[in-house]
Amino acid sequence: MIESYEIIPGRGVGNILLGMNKKDVEKILGQPDEKEEVTHDEGDTSCTYYYDDLGINLSFESDDDDRLSYISFDGEEFHFKNKIKIGELKANVIKLCKELSFSKPEEEDLSKEGLPNQILVAYEKENMNFWFTDNVLDEIEIGPFWQDDDNPIWPS
Repeated sequence: MIESYEIIPGRGVGNILLGMNKKDVEKILGQPDEKEEVTHDEGDTSCTYYYDDLGINLSFESDDDDRLSYISFDGEEFHFKNKIKIGELKANVIKLCKELSFSKPEEEDLSKEGLPNQILVAYEKENMNFWFTDNVLDEIEIGPFWQDDDNPIWPS
């Protein structure tokens, strides 16, 4: 079980840490509700574990030695500094990130037919992404910090 629901960029959430292997995650959370394997164009693979009741998805990337590379949150219990939570308005999230001295955000419109009003606000230095539908936060994603383009800094 997760010890804490506080999201810590570059680290993880509670006792789930970026850089963990699948077996260690399964010892804490049990078997996922669903697993999805994807092979990318360049041949690398990713495996995502979906824990639907918790509202958390964990992605393990082959180019990171199948370590936990990204964590996505859509459960309402998860929070960043008790201020940013699912359901928060986009303007408030951007304002709070600015107050916390985050890097300049990059905003991308990902809307498409059937999924209108989809916006991604990405903070590259923090490796933290916020996904919005109709300007309401519906997913938070974190990954590790990076030493350089090829070397992630795994938490210890």
